[in-house]
Amino acid sequence: MPDLDILQQVIDASTAMIQVADRHYRLLAVNKASADEFERIFGVRPRRGDSMLELLSHLPVQQAEVREMWGRALTGETFKEIAEFGRRERRSYEMKFSPLWGAQGQRIGAFQFVYDAADSVRRIHAPADSGRLDRVEGPISAGLDDSQYRQLFARISEGFFVAEVVRDSGQVVDFVFLEVNQAFTRQTDRPVSVVLGRRVSEVIPGFPHSVIQRYGAVVDSGDPSAFEVEIPTLGHRAYEARAHALGGERFAVLFLEITRRKQIERALERSHASLGAIVNSVDQIIWTARPDGYHDFFNHRWYEFTGAVPGSTDGDDWSNLFHPDDRGRTFERWRHSLSTGEPYEIEYRLRHRSGVYRWVLGRAHPVHDEAGRVLRWMGTCTDIHEQIAFADQLELASSELSHRIKNIFAVISGLVGLSVRQFPECRGFADELLERLMALSEAHDYARPHGRDEDPAGQCATVLGLTRRLLRPYALEGHRRIEVTGDDGMLDPRAITPLSLAIHELATNAAKYGAFAVPDGNVRVCGERSAARFTLHWREQGGPVVREPQGTGFGSRLVDLTLRDQLAGELTRTWRPEGLEVRVSVPIGQLLVDPPA
Repeated sequence: MPDLDILQQVIDASTAMIQVADRHYRLLAVNKASADEFERIFGVRPRRGDSMLELLSHLPVQQAEVREMWGRALTGETFKEIAEFGRRERRSYEMKFSPLWGAQGQRIGAFQFVYDAADSVRRIHAPADSGRLDRVEGPISAGLDDSQYRQLFARISEGFFVAEVVRDSGQVVDFVFLEVNQAFTRQTDRPVSVVLGRRVSEVIPGFPHSVIQRYGAVVDSGDPSAFEVEIPTLGHRAYEARAHALGGERFAVLFLEITRRKQIERALERSHASLGAIVNSVDQIIWTARPDGYHDFFNHRWYEFTGAVPGSTDGDDWSNLFHPDDRGRTFERWRHSLSTGEPYEIEYRLRHRSGVYRWVLGRAHPVHDEAGRVLRWMGTCTDIHEQIAFADQLELASSELSHRIKNIFAVISGLVGLSVRQFPECRGFADELLERLMALSEAHDYARPHGRDEDPAGQCATVLGLTRRLLRPYALEGHRRIEVTGDDGMLDPRAITPLSLAIHELATNAAKYGAFAVPDGNVRVCGERSAARFTLHWREQGGPVVREPQGTGFGSRLVDLTLRDQLAGELTRTWRPEGLEVRVSVPIGQLLVDPPA
């Protein structure tokens, strides 16, 4: 009989989680896979000779479950159960229980095979509920005669055989099968009757000589060996094998067919190669990170841009390439995304290989599994340095133009003031004109483009409040020219400039061609808020007869484009003879924000 320690090594090589216990719940054998999973689930590591009930004394509920299931097997029942276990992470397991019989047919214990129900590789070939370990009869068989281990090997999902090497001039050139289990036949399509007592060169012609030599090395050295092999004469089936010396010229092999797995791996390798070629060919920085935020991949474009050594920016070391002033806020935004699962987006300066920091836009989105857990983060970095520089230049030009226009208003106001000193009798007219000039200057300030850090209307601007301020220059004492009513709402700061531009353009056109062109003309503005949109109705009355123009002026086209592109809004005009009607409709989320508490 082989040494029990050697048999324990063979059991440890099985992908199944195996436990053997006597009638008192003491472990006679437990392989590494089972011990590892037992420790993960219950927090204690089992060893041969331990009592399962004592190991679980601190977990009475789990102890009762173990007593009930093992008790059924210890009374002679063979059955299968599927159950969930785990403290933090619960998994489903398929458990098979069978009684263990002694040499005289008495019940001496039970054994259990456990498979991860989600692990398709381990279930390529399910173990039989019953089976046998076939062996050569006669003087050649001096192998496994321990009935308990033979029952165990008969039920494992892996193929199993015991063999004896054949030598020629001291060199191992073949081997003879002494014992095999039923899984051997399932995984090789070789019946037991044509295997036992015969050489592998006869049973499987063309069996790789390199594998025979490997088995010979196991016999000669006594060291176990694990490897993968493809057998062309078995239809290019692939196997994962583990060989152990049994003493003398004999050895035992535990093997599992992995053909399907190897096909999937090769397909994945081809897919990865194709994907890698695509990822590395695009003019875009692409990166990935694990659920905990550890960056584990950057494409070639990242290393070309930064000049970093491949692998040197894995983990959190990528932040060393960020501008020192940007590291804090980018880390804060990244940690927020990791904790909430929200998409990551931020602009920051990244060091180019030239040593110059360039503005980039960093984005990342999580990839989820079916349960909604984050599996991976997929990210990109886009060089936006030219766009930022252009926006800064445009902002500078806009600010310069606005400054010059304000100076013009100031000069005109100064000239009016000088004229008043020369003609005191015109002071009333001059004061009214100065007030209008100041109001026009204020309206211009609202309608001009603003920088990212500017707030053109303060923190409490509303739609109707902004409308009243922009129309104030067109009021006339003694005339009710302006009426602003209806629903209102707090403006999003980003919506103030495009909305101001639209109202300012409508008011300017009304002063040139419409209701504000005559003293008795009037404009009524009404706000209307629904669940999804905010609509501003503009109605002119009392002005000159209105006719639809032949073409659209620059100002009108600018307003239409601004509302559409910046606010996803729409503006419609109705040219009625009694006055122009305009409808400005914008999605609520683009225009308004919730008022501060």
